[in-house]
Parts: sequence; structure tokens; C-alpha cells
Amino acid sequence: MKDPVDAQHLDQQANVRKNRSCTGLIATLSIIVEQSTEFISSLYINFIDYEKAYDRVDWETLRRRLRHYGVPEKIFNITWNYYDGLNC
Repeated sequence: MKDPVDAQHLDQQANVRKNRSCTGLIATLSIIVEQSTEFISSLYINFIDYEKAYDRVDWETLRRRLRHYGVPEKIFNITWNYYDGLNC
């Protein structure tokens, strides 16, 4: 089952796969964060763990938390539209 799943993922996608290290991904992310700071630009990073998560997400709580922490409207809408309708 793992091989067909792995075949669908691009090498650039940050996912955990057998015989793959996340060291390069961490280094790349560090460079992106550093450059964002250097150029004083906004940076939004979204880490998503899909495994067995859909049935555990309280969508209303997620919506309230995003609003509570002042996530900008554009980012809120992108995130909310991405999650809208996801289920097991």
C-alpha cells in the first residue's frame, strides 16, 4: 500500500516516507524563514497531519481559534476553504 501512495507524492512535497530524511526539508524551511525575516515580509506556514485527523477536528473550534489569534482574512479564507467539507 505504501508504494502506490509514495508514487503520488512529488519529491518537493514535505511528507514522511520510508528511507527519507526530513533534514533537508528543515534546512529549506530555515532558509525561507531567515529570508522572510531579512526582507521583513510576512510568512505563513501550515503544517497538516492528515493521519486519523478528520474525525478529531472540531471545525467550529478551529474557526474560532483562527479568528481569536487574528489570522488575516485572506489566510483565514484560504485555510477555511481548504478544510471545508473534509471528512473521513
